[in-house]
Amino acid sequence: MKDILTVGIVGLGLIGGSIAHALKRTGGRYRTAAWNRDSEILDKALSDGVVDISVSPDLAEFQFCDIIFLCVPVYAMKDLLERIKPHIRPDCVITDVGSTKGDVYRIMAEMGVSGQFIGGHPLAGSEKSGYSAAKANLFENAFYVITPDENTADNNKQLLLGVIRDLKAIPLEMTPLEHDRVTAAISHVPHVVASLLVNLVNKLDGPNGYMKTIAAGGFKDITRIASSSPELWAGICLSNRDIILKTLSAMEGQLSDFCEILKDGNRDELIRFFKTARAFRNSIADMPKSIIERQYDIAVDVEDKPGIIATIATALARKGINIKNIGIVHSRENEEGALEIRFEDEESMRAGMETLSALGYGVKAR
Repeated sequence: MKDILTVGIVGLGLIGGSIAHALKRTGGRYRTAAWNRDSEILDKALSDGVVDISVSPDLAEFQFCDIIFLCVPVYAMKDLLERIKPHIRPDCVITDVGSTKGDVYRIMAEMGVSGQFIGGHPLAGSEKSGYSAAKANLFENAFYVITPDENTADNNKQLLLGVIRDLKAIPLEMTPLEHDRVTAAISHVPHVVASLLVNLVNKLDGPNGYMKTIAAGGFKDITRIASSSPELWAGICLSNRDIILKTLSAMEGQLSDFCEILKDGNRDELIRFFKTARAFRNSIADMPKSIIERQYDIAVDVEDKPGIIATIATALARKGINIKNIGIVHSRENEEGALEIRFEDEESMRAGMETLSALGYGVKAR
């Protein structure tokens, strides 16, 4: 591997900007060449010292790149790739950062660059968007999925893995189809269901608005993701349409089974249904939390450095604030903070937020 790699970034939004920030702090191992549709953002990234090379409108500077990150929506990818392709070296690796892979691989095949492309999807994000929300530690301890296929050369995969590790992310490898099946089940369909629940309550609520009034607890917790960008999620659903529909069909089957159990008044089967769900939910990594009981959790934006959990816990203990659990969140797409802390009650949570904010940490209630 070269002593200094040139990394191309197409799109300086939250993800592209954070890649540039993260690579800048690696001690000179990377040089970044970036393009952005809004030239003012590109100028700011240059003045911030985050980007080394401003790619001109003809995109010719991408000829110097060893790897190019396509940090743009799927619908914009083909047109941009057509403009970039004449400047891409045969040994340059191309990757993306999107949450669906089927359409992207089809685009790469149409463009004749399948052998250079490796899909990527960092499971890190924020409720904020754009370059102004970008930060160097966005990917720390977050899963970063890559989706090599039969066309992927091992040296290309190793190059991408090296960059991902320098972002301080945790690489996770699966096939493109596996990726789209997994994200449909754990991300895309939950967004659809959350929005369905919100729309249902909105439709069923009476003139007094009682449902909305008391929805601030568990209901608000399980539907939080319905506040995400409508434009973004419309695009994601269309891009992964077939697999989302198959997953929703499977869900319809489970819902139908549940309705039959409820109609029959079968208490034992109802208990078995909820026990099965609870057992699997509590086996999920990170911090198990009920979606029914009110939880008092906060997300803390921290850098990954030795002793950070102990530092945070000690700061809270000195103030006499008890915590129930603390841990790193590895999968946090559309969420703030790498560290999650759970408190016994709201008073402790508020005191914890005040204490950590005073110490300069970014803190957000979940």
